[in-house]
Amino acid sequence: MKTTVLASACLGTLLLSSAVSAQSTPGPRPLVGGHGNNVLAFIAEHDDNGDGRVTWQEFETFRRNRFDATDSNKDGTVDEAEYVAEYDARVAAEIDRERAAQVEQTKARFAALDTDKDGFVSRAEFDSAGEKTWQSGKQALASKGGGGKATTSSEARTAAGAQRFDNQRRSRLGMPTSHTAAGFLELYDENGNGEVDLAEYRRVRDAQFARTDSNGDGRLALDEYLAEFETRVDRRIAALDQGSDRQVHVRFGVLDADKDGRMTFAEYQVSGKRLFETADRNKDGVVDAADAKVPAPAPRR
Repeated sequence: MKTTVLASACLGTLLLSSAVSAQSTPGPRPLVGGHGNNVLAFIAEHDDNGDGRVTWQEFETFRRNRFDATDSNKDGTVDEAEYVAEYDARVAAEIDRERAAQVEQTKARFAALDTDKDGFVSRAEFDSAGEKTWQSGKQALASKGGGGKATTSSEARTAAGAQRFDNQRRSRLGMPTSHTAAGFLELYDENGNGEVDLAEYRRVRDAQFARTDSNGDGRLALDEYLAEFETRVDRRIAALDQGSDRQVHVRFGVLDADKDGRMTFAEYQVSGKRLFETADRNKDGVVDAADAKVPAPAPRR
């Protein structure tokens, strides 16, 4: 995506504000919302003082700061171009952050594969890990009928299920993982028939090793392992429709209630109030861990 000067300025103001007001917050704060009923994600994004709870006043201050940062020409309103530019900048920054984190995870995976700690992954080490991946992938496929979205939705109606749902963290990149049925199929289902047999799996693994072993010496160095992963993740990023997210334009149209092409803070806070009330499940005026234990309300129909 093309990051404009306007978008960069918006993001810089937002990040500086967050850095000053959330120094005690553990871990990176989400830059983009869209977490629906996920209470813990709501707290992580809006808890400026890092005390694990979000009051309405704190939430309104957060929203005011974001609105003011988005209003790049400081006319007291936000037009569509400002709204889209600010959102695009946050999405780009979140993707960059997630990419960096996944590169670090890839380094850790290489270290785990290198069982003899000689700085390389031999074909034997690669195949040994592949056998474990095959077994776990088959288990994931065998149980996928009971682990889909419907199960997650029904579990979220119980207190324990609500907690499990709120502990989930959404990945914007959505890189496939062999630990899930969907990820295993995306990685190894060559013919797209919804199944993976052993011969098919081995063909994909052989191709992966050959593709990664760029110098053809029969073993994988860390730089080769990282290069193969970074090629895949960058291809994924390029495929994301970052710059022309139609939903961003749709959201602006909804927020701009009087359709004058300029969004006031009052219009902006209509959705903010709805978002806060959704997260405040026990209706005590504060969003905290207690809300994560309350079953989420049924989705509107």
